[in-house]
Amino acid sequence: MPAVFTLFTAVALAAAPKPPPRAPATLFPGLTHLALKQEGVHVWYPQAQATPVKAPAAYLKAYEEAGVYATQPLTLDLGHGVPTATLTCDSGPSADPSCRLLADPDNPDSTLFESSGIDFVFLANAEIYVYGQSDTLYDHRRLFRFDGKHYVEAKQAFRYVGIEGVTKSTLAVTAEKGADAGHALVTLPAHTPLTILLNPPNENEDGENPDYLVKTREGLVGWAHIPTQPDGKTSVEGLYFAGD
Repeated sequence: MPAVFTLFTAVALAAAPKPPPRAPATLFPGLTHLALKQEGVHVWYPQAQATPVKAPAAYLKAYEEAGVYATQPLTLDLGHGVPTATLTCDSGPSADPSCRLLADPDNPDSTLFESSGIDFVFLANAEIYVYGQSDTLYDHRRLFRFDGKHYVEAKQAFRYVGIEGVTKSTLAVTAEKGADAGHALVTLPAHTPLTILLNPPNENEDGENPDYLVKTREGLVGWAHIPTQPDGKTSVEGLYFAGD
């Protein structure tokens, strides 16, 4: 019996599927992948335009003393008017990683680019894509372009959400944006599956927009008002704030 069990376990492990590759590996082939495990960050970059950093800045020791992992793995020469800059990434104080590009590796105030995120893609044309839910309610899927002085985020008509959620309580889906449940297209009871499709990028004073374009399981599309609660959760399972 032990021999049979051992053989069965070996076969099962051999047949276990490998985890799917991270999305940037498929979207941006040809780039070099760097996993910064302690910082919780993945970086993709054009190898011909990168140089390893031999001696990270001394100020990063203060991060370590504060219990935050930080590193300066690469210097990137992306061209297209962008100064040569040093990539600096850290895990954040509570597992909310971020990366930045510094014109001066020893000066944290010389920031050319900065964003929270998990997957950072630096392209040969000097554009930067950022993915991952960090200090957000969902993956914002950002694009940054250099404006001659700093990187700025490109404005989107909507942010794609793409979350398959389940209502925790009654949720009104309306034809018009807002919280007017009295004119609902349909009212979803608790424990109802739905797809959160899009979120307008214009934000309120809390840095978020509580109105989401959703699709019901019957295929109806409308607006749902889903504000964030003080604990970072919402009335939809799967939509929650990841960060401080």
